[in-house]
Amino acid sequence: MAITLLGAALAFIFGASIGSFVGVVAYRLPRELSIVKPRSFCPHCKKAIPAWRNIPIVSYLALRGHCADCNAPIGFRYFLAELGLASAAMYFYLHFPLGDALARFGFCAALFVVALIDYDWRVIHNAITFVGMLLGFLAASLLMPEIGWKDSLAGIGVGAGFLFLTGVLYSLVRGAEGVGLGDVFLLGMAGAFLGLWGVIFTLFVGSILGAVGGVAFAIAGGAPPLPDEEIPEAIAEVTGARHADDPIEDVPMLQTAVPFGPFLAMAAAIFALFQPQLTNWYLSR
Repeated sequence: MAITLLGAALAFIFGASIGSFVGVVAYRLPRELSIVKPRSFCPHCKKAIPAWRNIPIVSYLALRGHCADCNAPIGFRYFLAELGLASAAMYFYLHFPLGDALARFGFCAALFVVALIDYDWRVIHNAITFVGMLLGFLAASLLMPEIGWKDSLAGIGVGAGFLFLTGVLYSLVRGAEGVGLGDVFLLGMAGAFLGLWGVIFTLFVGSILGAVGGVAFAIAGGAPPLPDEEIPEAIAEVTGARHADDPIEDVPMLQTAVPFGPFLAMAAAIFALFQPQLTNWYLSR
């Protein structure tokens, strides 16, 4: 019992540390900044954050969500990523074999990055999702016996294939892009890690969450605003903006698009966490 509690505590600390790193990656990757150097800094005053002020979860609470130097608010997302992934790591440790737990945790960490970037920029980085498909297939084949390589391949094919065909049909009917390749690869990554039933759950529940979220955005006055800064070159290329130097105000598409990635990511994370319970519930019906 003591060993189990110690392992759970270590898993919680590990998850919180990865959650802190996830926040860094989600901020820096779309801005084409190194995720290694420089050390963590305040996005407002740009001052480096000393290690003793950069303890996951604890520092956010101690500083009451504000920078100690400029007193600017620190995004709640950082605390959410740290606490969410810490809790997920502990849960996986207690309910899955170690290899399976690590695979599922890595998947959830990638989902968190994807969701944060898509929420900010309306873009899903293929560097995460495409590589995630390959890693998901390997993880399902070697570490997740309840999935296996056959189910992983089926999940990739159905997930990415279905969403891709949906996007093609939408383009033919409406004459505009309805589904981006980022969403296609995201669903493919979900299928790689979670298999056929996992990708079906992700698509179905993600669509419901997306519909509810779309209504919420409409009531609130539209999609969340983009960062008040120049569009990075990588983002401009994906979204079709004229150039990275163009102001966001000149790109109406970016002002009105509702990000679908966070809802798909949320649904996939739910299945990754509770797959045994959801499967047993479905089979017992």
